[in-house]
Amino acid sequence: MSRASHQVIAYALLVMLVITVQTAILHFSPFEMVFIDLGLLVVIWTGLARGARSGMSVGFIVGLLEDCLSGCALGTNALVKTLIGLFAGLLGRRVLPNSPVAHLLALFTCSILNYVLLYVFQTTTSPTSINPGTFAMLMIAGVLSTTVLGMVIFRVLSRNRFFKPPRVPADVIDGSSANAD
Repeated sequence: MSRASHQVIAYALLVMLVITVQTAILHFSPFEMVFIDLGLLVVIWTGLARGARSGMSVGFIVGLLEDCLSGCALGTNALVKTLIGLFAGLLGRRVLPNSPVAHLLALFTCSILNYVLLYVFQTTTSPTSINPGTFAMLMIAGVLSTTVLGMVIFRVLSRNRFFKPPRVPADVIDGSSANAD
């Protein structure tokens, strides 16, 4: 089997592990205000490390699985996670994908974007939605907890041979790259 095949299998196993842990363990968290979105972490990592197409694909799969298991309107998480994968992939083309600063920037901005998009879609589809004050509190807790745990997880993933981002070519660093995802 080729290295690409091994990476596809590794990402598929990572998605299955993350969804299992998210639904089985973190759903019953003893901390009321700590919301860690492990699926979002995988989507952001994939977008940064593998580009927009891979980020969108993994985002769609993770989002669809979350929709099926959460009881939300089918397609909401799939659309939001797909857009997050696209954004992370485009961000990964502009910054060094294995830089801790890029990880922090991507985690923080993508987490905020995730919450805002989910809130907008939920308020348009459900007339009885959460009030803006409660949403802001949940968003702050979710963004901070996801960003902090994400920095640790990204550090581990960046050292694993299956998930490690490829070396960035000199033309991307110089800004003279003409090809895009």
